[in-house]
Amino acid sequence: MILAKPPDRQRLCLLIRWCPRTALAAISFIFAVTSMAAQPQPAKMRVIIDADTANEVDDLFAIARALVAPEFQIEGLTSALWRHRGTPNSVELSQALNEKLLDLAGLRETIAHPQGSAEPLPDIRTPQDSAAARHIIQRAHAGSPTDKLRVLILGAATNPASALLLDPTIADKVVFAFIDGDFRDGKWGPGIYNWKNDIAAVQVIFASSVEYYHMPAPAVSGDLVMSRSDVRQHLAGRGELWDFLVEYWEKHPRYGKIERTRMWDVALIQAFLRPELAQRTITGAPLVHAVDRVEQFPDNPRRVTVFSKIDVSGMLADYWQAAGDR
Repeated sequence: MILAKPPDRQRLCLLIRWCPRTALAAISFIFAVTSMAAQPQPAKMRVIIDADTANEVDDLFAIARALVAPEFQIEGLTSALWRHRGTPNSVELSQALNEKLLDLAGLRETIAHPQGSAEPLPDIRTPQDSAAARHIIQRAHAGSPTDKLRVLILGAATNPASALLLDPTIADKVVFAFIDGDFRDGKWGPGIYNWKNDIAAVQVIFASSVEYYHMPAPAVSGDLVMSRSDVRQHLAGRGELWDFLVEYWEKHPRYGKIERTRMWDVALIQAFLRPELAQRTITGAPLVHAVDRVEQFPDNPRRVTVFSKIDVSGMLADYWQAAGDR
């Protein structure tokens, strides 16, 4: 005679009766697995990186770090101008390097990479329309005030500022984070480079209601320094992307002669990826009259967040680990 298989509930009752310890362990395991599956996973940060990539080596290192970050959902890599030194095709050079980095990371087909404006804003009311600015608008509207798009600005702020001027309704759907413009001992200082390339864009952003994070330069971000020998030690042989960074530095006509350099833009990327490695302070936005003329306004109702200090050793250790260093 073949006995019928008892139903699940009956089998569980028999297990509890004859093997209570085994039953308890089984029930605990099932509960733990079910609870883990039910817990929502942390949402990725929706990010666009806007960079003057061909200007200095730190841009490439910052972009590479972002491309391998599982915390980021990168929705665009846009090119920015750096015409201050008289390079008329600067945005095209940055665009070419962006595409090269995406190729090396195997992401060219999955990450949008529209080109930005070749010219800065002529004034605070007139945008420079571009594929990059339109892409920022489109991705901003794909989110909401509770699911904001973070635009990490590593060069002139022409593209993000133009997006805001073209469509002011994105203001509550984006976060802008920008590097340049000094801040030390609670006081704003002048810009040093990115501000010079488009001061009107800086004025547009500070005058807006957009949630804003500021990475000072030369203070704070200038503390993050890498050496060529450390880069070679930690990155060489870790893959095509990292090998390219090593080679780019060593063969660069200017940086190839330099053993150590400031990784300004890496500091901004790391501050978002590892918030525990960057101290923040909230203060009033300054009144920016010119690159070298900044009026303090600590009680300005327009509040902004400033990264006031970074953990340099922590950021460097995290960078090497992200590249696969052990």
